[in-house]
Amino acid sequence: MNNMLTELQTEFQDYILGRSDRALARIESTAALPAERRLDIYHNAYRARLAEVMADTYERVVLYIGEESFENAAWAYIEGHPPITRNVRDYGRTLPEFLATYFADDPEVAELAGMDARLRYTFDALDADALGVSDVAIIQPQEWESVAFTLHPAVSFQQFHWNTPAIWLSLSEEAAPPAAEQLSPPVVWLFWRKELQPHFRSLSGAEHAALQAAADGQTFGAICSLLAEHWPELDVTTNLAAWLRTWLDDGVLAKVL
Repeated sequence: MNNMLTELQTEFQDYILGRSDRALARIESTAALPAERRLDIYHNAYRARLAEVMADTYERVVLYIGEESFENAAWAYIEGHPPITRNVRDYGRTLPEFLATYFADDPEVAELAGMDARLRYTFDALDADALGVSDVAIIQPQEWESVAFTLHPAVSFQQFHWNTPAIWLSLSEEAAPPAAEQLSPPVVWLFWRKELQPHFRSLSGAEHAALQAAADGQTFGAICSLLAEHWPELDVTTNLAAWLRTWLDDGVLAKVL
């Protein structure tokens, strides 16, 4: 009996996922509702639920391109990307990459999706104690050369080639978004969580390089050398000290190594 039930469940699942014909013989047809139509109700309902999950995650994308356009893109994505985990909330993580091709003539759409997803996953990223000013105050002057930091698990970066953050902010304020404009050069934005709320801001090239070097495990001394080499006009000591204070205040750093 258990084997028969497992087989039936498997065949039903196969139809929902890919319209396998094996389940059709088990379903009774009527004049009003043939077996294939009955199974299609579940087949389509499953996809509709996945599309709803993605519409919740990519809320600003829906506002930007419209519900019908998003639904068409979502269903196209679903056909080629079945869920691989039991947690439906994780579904659609690679939608931004898909949209880069699907809306190839409107590249800001994929960036907007990336921003939506990044803010969602910043919110529920792994937790960790953030470093504070008092945690680094005990570091002795002679130790700074070899000190390294780790970034908080909620921290990430996204590079924008378009004025996508301005579009995102306008949509969040229920205002008409500005026309898409390409940036030259592209700008990297920092995403992090503070007091259970996602935050984001743009970074200069030098600050991004410093934070990325910290993420890569480079020491404070190595970061200073990196900045001095690539930004000779920069007052490295003053700027790095100011950035460090901002990172500590915002909870961007997690550990001293």
